[in-house]
Amino acid sequence: MDTKTIEELIAIMDKAELTALRVDDGETKIELERNHGPLSSTALPLMADRVSALLAGKTESHEAAAVEDADESSILVRSPMVGMFYISPSPDEDPFVKVGQEVLSGQTLAIVEAMKMMNEITTPAPGIVVEVLAANGTQVEYDQPLFRVATAAGETH
Repeated sequence: MDTKTIEELIAIMDKAELTALRVDDGETKIELERNHGPLSSTALPLMADRVSALLAGKTESHEAAAVEDADESSILVRSPMVGMFYISPSPDEDPFVKVGQEVLSGQTLAIVEAMKMMNEITTPAPGIVVEVLAANGTQVEYDQPLFRVATAAGETH
């Protein structure tokens, strides 16, 4: 993929006001993402993990942004883009996760379909799924809370 093609993709992002774009032509994978707001203290570790994963060549999943709640014992996993929210890989399969299920960092929680691309939503931290905040098969917005995951952040060892 040449520089001109990448510039064209950026122009498409600008024109459509997209915050993320992912292209996979079979030989080349490219993921473009932008953040217009200031970085929060919780976003920096996630960004570092994301950059490490990208450098390691792990671009196949799309990690959602997470924001800690006031009680700091759970996180909200938010949608990184506008799209259709799906709780399972297909209508006739079981959901990726269920309420009460323990999840590991990086585990797939759901899929958000955007522009015919399936983007995996993964958990940024280990914990237990406490609540599913979006209905299966519905449109979700950028930064919309999708899951609440209870973490061990509030516990002392």
